[in-house]
Amino acid sequence: MQVHLPRPLHGWRAFLGEVGIIVLGVLIALAAGQVAEGFHRADQAKLAERAMRLELAEDDGPQAYARVLIGRCLEDQLARIHDGTASAPADQLRKWATAYAPPFRTWDNEAWKAVVSSDVGNYMGAERLVGWSAAYRTVPGINDTNLRETQLASELRDTLPPSGEASAADRQALRQVAGQLLMSNNRLTRGSELFLARTRPLDAMVPAAMQQTLLREARSLYGDCVTAPDLGAPAAAEDPKANLIGFVH
Repeated sequence: MQVHLPRPLHGWRAFLGEVGIIVLGVLIALAAGQVAEGFHRADQAKLAERAMRLELAEDDGPQAYARVLIGRCLEDQLARIHDGTASAPADQLRKWATAYAPPFRTWDNEAWKAVVSSDVGNYMGAERLVGWSAAYRTVPGINDTNLRETQLASELRDTLPPSGEASAADRQALRQVAGQLLMSNNRLTRGSELFLARTRPLDAMVPAAMQQTLLREARSLYGDCVTAPDLGAPAAAEDPKANLIGFVH
């Protein structure tokens, strides 16, 4: 009887070759999956940036632009009340206080919250992510100050008695509220300037047509005190001197 002995060396080579082909196939599949996932994440990052750009340019942006437009007008109104408490008739002070009506708007950051709550930001690049973060960091402070301003404006209208002469205490209280509103207006105006400056490199500026509409409407409501901002200039809040001295009326 003839016995055929196995050839282990040849068999193992074939086996390892087959295993190698399988492993290579798996690696190729994994690499392809990672590439596809990378493209998917990149698309998600682009969509997220588009959402943030729309939110900043067409939601928060017009509010910031409008605030800069009318900042000096509101300051003039408040200064008239603040300085008029010394000698202006009570009826005149009441009229000025009633007429003071700064805009109250909500400042949104929903698109940014969606980015923070996911891993999409990892696919934007560090520099880009910091740029978006810098723009959105201004929003909560502006929102809080705007809310406080609305409360103070209501307080301003109710400080003096509804009729008759105003006491020295009433006038002093009116002066204090007007002073607080001056500070709020300054913070909102400077904060809006900073917001606009930080959205510029993100290509999230207020559309030109909207700028013109806001400018036209502001001048019809407030007159010549309306000042169109220079969007190419650095914001006052970014001036190194802002670290050394604050706002003084």
